[in-house]
Order: sequence, then structure tokens, then C-alpha cells
Amino acid sequence: MKRNFTRRLFIFLTAYALAFTAVFCVCLFSGAQRAAFAYVTVEKHPIDIAMQKKLDEDSSTAGILDAYEFAMKEWDKLLNENYKGLMQKLTKEEQEELRASQLAWIKYRDLEFAFNKGFWGKFKGTMYIPFSPGYQVHFVRERALRLGYYLEDVKAQE
Repeated sequence: MKRNFTRRLFIFLTAYALAFTAVFCVCLFSGAQRAAFAYVTVEKHPIDIAMQKKLDEDSSTAGILDAYEFAMKEWDKLLNENYKGLMQKLTKEEQEELRASQLAWIKYRDLEFAFNKGFWGKFKGTMYIPFSPGYQVHFVRERALRLGYYLEDVKAQE
């Protein structure tokens, strides 16, 4: 039984490593490297640095929630700036596609946040209180950066 589990684990890890390598190579050699690679790379954005500073200054539950609230406002602001900037650079057809994409993302975001809040809300203990807001910050961060990557790529083509 243990040998069978070890074999399956080895096959899984090997397949995972090969898939990761393939994605890495495709992203490395593609023109839209950052846009495709956003899920893998971790950047230290000034918002991340400011949030971390707040977390370092006050690691209480209230301090963590304040840091997440700050970061959420900043990421939302950047998301909107990148969206507006991108809309100005796109053709009418591309604008409609981006608008539809953004509206679908907002709907998904709202549903995801409702589920996430309910999911973590049922756990007992103060350690779970920041889980949902922390997830939400990273969720919005990802979209803000994605739109920023698109905007940078469009500007690079000008």
C-alpha cells in the first residue's frame, strides 16, 4: 500500500514539475510574458510594501484588518486607474470586450467574496477574522496588476 502511494505521489510530482516547466517555457518565450506569467511571479509593489509596513507596526487583529483595508483601497484605486488607462488605448471593439470582461470579473468577485466571507466566518477564533479580507486584497491585487500589464504592453507597442 505504501509503495503504491509513493509511486502515485512520484508520478503526480513529476507531472506537476513537467507542467510547470512547460508553462514557464511558454511564458518565457512569449511576447506577453508578464500578462501570462502573473500567476507565477510575485512582485513587491509599493502597495505591498506599504501594507507590510503596517502589518509590521501592528500585528494585532485590528492592525491586520487596518492594513488590509488600506491595501484594498489602494489596489482598487490602481485597478480603476489601469482600467481607465487601458480603455483609452483600445479600439472600440476591444473596449467592449474589456468592459464585458470587467463586468463579469466584478460579478465573479462579488460572488467569490460573499462565499469566502461566509466560509471563513463560520470558524471560531480570532485568527480566522483576517482570512477573508486578506484573500480579498490578493484577489483585487491580481486583477489590478493584470490590467496594468495589459496597459504596459499596449504602451510598448506605440
